[in-house]
Amino acid sequence: MTNPHFPTPAKLSQPNRKVAAWTLGLMFGLFACTAKAQGVDALEWQPGQTLNTPIVISTPHNDVRKLLRQAKYAQALLLVNKNLATNPRDPQMRFWQGYIFEQLGQPEMALQIYLELTREYPELPEPFNNLGVLYAAKGDYASAKSALDNALRANPNYAAAHENMGDLLVNMAKQSYERSLALEPKQRGIAPKVEQLKPILDITQGKP
Repeated sequence: MTNPHFPTPAKLSQPNRKVAAWTLGLMFGLFACTAKAQGVDALEWQPGQTLNTPIVISTPHNDVRKLLRQAKYAQALLLVNKNLATNPRDPQMRFWQGYIFEQLGQPEMALQIYLELTREYPELPEPFNNLGVLYAAKGDYASAKSALDNALRANPNYAAAHENMGDLLVNMAKQSYERSLALEPKQRGIAPKVEQLKPILDITQGKP
């Protein structure tokens, strides 16, 4: 399954997934749109300064974005934690904290953060999407589908969640066919369906 990543969509582990790593598209206007990150540098013109030489303003959010784009996850986590110590309810920082835990190989930590975000900010699709990806990676397809359904309810135009849902449904179809065949091994039509799904499954899992 897949997601907007830094700086381009990344193919990750099975099922192939898109994990949202851009700024959250907060409906109450704190950050930029979901599919496109704000620029790293915020620019501000001041008197006595020409427009051709703007001042670059460093902010905690921009600093974290820069580190994430450079894949400096340990450094980014230190900065995120520092900011959360003074503003523990900052949803963007908390989302990045979950994303960083994923990159550092701690999916259970990330899962708990995304769960908390979905409860506190059900209007945000990205935490639901990433939660769905983590559930799918664990083989919990029912929970993954529920999370992706919620992501698409929050934003019906969320392309990454649509792609993830498609990948998930292919894997769920295979699982259902295999269960049916296990219950009734003499069925003739099931095995060919599983075989026909294999090329698609290879694509969803990022195989060449």
